[in-house]
Formats: sequence, structure tokens, C-alpha cells
Amino acid sequence: MTKSSKYSPMKEDKDREIAPPFKGDVLAKGIVTGVAVSTINHAGRSIVGTVARHPLIMFGMGVIVGYFTHKYRKEIVQFAEQTTEQGKKFVLRQKENLLDLVAENQENVEDQRASK
Repeated sequence: MTKSSKYSPMKEDKDREIAPPFKGDVLAKGIVTGVAVSTINHAGRSIVGTVARHPLIMFGMGVIVGYFTHKYRKEIVQFAEQTTEQGKKFVLRQKENLLDLVAENQENVEDQRASK
């Protein structure tokens, strides 16, 4: 009794595609996400509103933020410089990639014109 490759388990795994989501699944995920965002937003507003009404708490938070900013100022500056440098390198890489794509496209256009 031989089985054709059509029914082999290996073939099934390779040919199996992910089923598209049902409309109900998408709707349920959207509703859950909306409820979660709304709840977090409401909780954040009430916390910030409560803190903003008390000037002593705001002053204390400012002192704490200032203390930690002063304490870790060297690390903050180093991180900012590192991020700036990485951003510059990223932009240069993207510029090179774009120029390569433009040159390749230009070559393809010239090849198509020459073949006509």
C-alpha cells in the first residue's frame, strides 16, 4: 500500500497556508484593543490630573527628575551622541542604497532601449 506524495505529512506542512482571519476575529481584536487603549488613557488622565492639582508633588517630581538628570548626565550625553552618530550612518547607508537603486534602474532602462 503506497501513499502518493500528495498525502505525505511533509508535503502537507509545506503546502499549508495560514487561513485568513474571519471578519469576527478582526472585529473582536479591534474592540479589545479599543477598550484597552480607552482604559489606559482614562487611567493616565486621572493620575496626571491628580498630580497636576498638587504643586508640592509637581515640585518634588521636578527635583527628582533634575537629580537623576544631573547624576546620569554623562551617560545621557554619551547616549545622545551615540544615537546621533548611528542616525548619520543610517542616513548615509540609505542614501547609498538609493543611489544604487537609481543606477541599476538607469542601466535597465538603457538596456531596454538598446534591445529595441
